[in-house]
Amino acid sequence: MSQMTYKFIVASQKANFQDTILYKSMCNHCIDFSRVIFFGNNKRSLNECYNEGITECIKNGIDIAVFVHDDVIINCDDVVFRIQKYASMFDVTGLAGNTTLNIKEPVLWHLLSTREKLRGCVAHGDENKYMYTSYGYIPDRVLMIDGVFMIVNLKKLPAHVRFDEQIPSRFHFYDLIFSMECSLNKVTIGVGDVPIIHASPGLREMHNEWQQGQAYFLQKYKNYIGKTLTV
Repeated sequence: MSQMTYKFIVASQKANFQDTILYKSMCNHCIDFSRVIFFGNNKRSLNECYNEGITECIKNGIDIAVFVHDDVIINCDDVVFRIQKYASMFDVTGLAGNTTLNIKEPVLWHLLSTREKLRGCVAHGDENKYMYTSYGYIPDRVLMIDGVFMIVNLKKLPAHVRFDEQIPSRFHFYDLIFSMECSLNKVTIGVGDVPIIHASPGLREMHNEWQQGQAYFLQKYKNYIGKTLTV
């Protein structure tokens, strides 16, 4: 497997990367911080930051963009090997996703499919105490992935496939719509085994901004409502 260059792309409401949970875990695993593109004091959508990160990576000849939340704890010593491994296996890789898709409300990736069609594994908690949720087989092809940790092989990403900056919710649906655009444009998506701990319980409230994002998603993909999409 050839060595591919990579950058972690991180957007945070914290001013300094050193104040994030992700930074602390990178220190523990001796990850080179020059490999990080950090958007601090961020008030923009993840879509805007991630697209800017893609542009910067391509400009500088970087092969892989790794989009990761700032509250992620990396829980393995060979994360760089795993990133390069899955970037060779799939065009886009996440940690959890689904192999079939039925668009309906609520628009949550794990509820847009049946239980047996889910794939992947993610841990939640902190570095001292955490619990794994196993969704299904890894590695495997999927249609849609959760956005907590996404590996994108930029050499395989078409120029017209980017994060949708028109989504009215800044921090939601960026991953689901990106997945849809990748799947509809024949970009292969998969889930892989990259041990991380997400120090967040996930979505707690379907607030107004989330509802606006859901309405946008349903309108954008209205032609697929009532149809079953599969890999």
